[in-house]
Amino acid sequence: MVALGIEEEFLLIDNKALLPVAPTESHTKALQQITAAGGVASQEWLRCQIEHASAALTDASTATAALLAFRQKLASVTQQFSMAAVPVGAAPSIEEYNATITDAARYMQLAELAPGIAADQYINGMHVHVTIPDAETGVRALNGLRPWLPLLTALSANSPFWHGRDSGFASWRTIHYRRWMVSGVPPYFHDFDDYTTRIEALLSSDVVTDHGGICWLARLSHRHPTLEVRACDVQLQATDAVVLAAFIRGLMCAAIDQPLRSQPQLELLDVSLWQAAKYGLDGRLLDPIAGVPHPADVIIWRAFAYALPHLEAFGDEELVRQGLELLLIQGTGATRQRAIHQQAGIPGVLRYAVETATTLHRSPVSKPPTMRQ
Repeated sequence: MVALGIEEEFLLIDNKALLPVAPTESHTKALQQITAAGGVASQEWLRCQIEHASAALTDASTATAALLAFRQKLASVTQQFSMAAVPVGAAPSIEEYNATITDAARYMQLAELAPGIAADQYINGMHVHVTIPDAETGVRALNGLRPWLPLLTALSANSPFWHGRDSGFASWRTIHYRRWMVSGVPPYFHDFDDYTTRIEALLSSDVVTDHGGICWLARLSHRHPTLEVRACDVQLQATDAVVLAAFIRGLMCAAIDQPLRSQPQLELLDVSLWQAAKYGLDGRLLDPIAGVPHPADVIIWRAFAYALPHLEAFGDEELVRQGLELLLIQGTGATRQRAIHQQAGIPGVLRYAVETATTLHRSPVSKPPTMRQ
C-alpha cells in the first residue's frame, strides 16, 4: 500500500492579545510531548509555531482520526497556557519587532544568512509525504506531479491576511515563501542521476547549506523514501487536509503510471502558481494537458478524472469528490477567512480558525464564534 504522512504547522497565539506568542520552556516541553496515533510534535522555525508530523497512514479514515486527535490534544494543552493553536497559512497580525527564532543550529544559520526574510517568517504549511518504491520512480512522480502544483496551491489557499489587512492574495504564504533561495515549481529531471547532479550543484553554492534549503513545492525527501509535496497552506480543518493528501496521492500514482505526453514550460507553471496564490479558485489555472488556462473548476475535475483510477483503488473516490465539491461550493480557507473578516475583523478570523480546527464537519460561514478564555 502507498502510505501517506501529513505534517501540519500551527501558529500559537495569546488568547487575549490574539497575537503570536512564544511559549516558555516548560510550555514548549509540554507541547512537544503531545502524541496522537504515532504522530509527534516539534517546534518549527519560530518559537510561536508547533508542527505535528503524523505516522505513516494508509487510509483516509485513519488519517482523519489521527489529525483530529492531535488537534484536540493541542487545543487542550494550549488552553491551559491561555494560548490557542491556529491553523492559518499566515499570521493575520504580528508584533512590530522581529520574530523569535527557535534555538536550533540550522534555523539560526538561516536567520544569519537572510535576516530580512527570517524576521517575519510567520507562515504555516502542510507537507504531504507519499511513499515511493525507489528513487527513479520518485523522479517520475516528481516530474508528473509538477504541472498540478499550482492547482494544489489554489485548492489549499488559506492565508489572505498579513499585517492586519488583506494581502490581496488567497495564499500569501506562497508569495512570502518565494523569497527563499530555491523555491517554486521544480524543474523537469531526465532521471535520478540528473536530479542528484543538480541537487549537488545547488549544495555547492554559498547559500544552500543542506537539503532543507531545497524549498521546491515538491522534492524527494532526503530522510524518508517519499516524495514530499509542499504546495499547500495548513488547513482550517483536518478533513480538508486529508482530502488534499488523498488527492495528492492519487495524482502522484497517476503520474507514475500514465505520465503526461508533454510538460508545460517552467515559466508558464511559475506564472500559474502566482495566479493560484492570487486568486485561489476564483481565477484561471493552467491546464497541464491542453497547455492553456481554464477556470479553476475545469482544471479540478480534469485532475480528478486523471487521478480517478487510483482514487478508486485506495477507496478515496467519494471522499475526494465530496471534498472538492465542498471547496467549490463554500470556498477555500481564504474565502472563509474573508467572509468572517467582513463580519468581525481579524479577531473574528482567529476565533473562527480556533473553533473550527477541532471539528470534523464544516458548515457555511454564518456568525463568528467566541474564543474560550
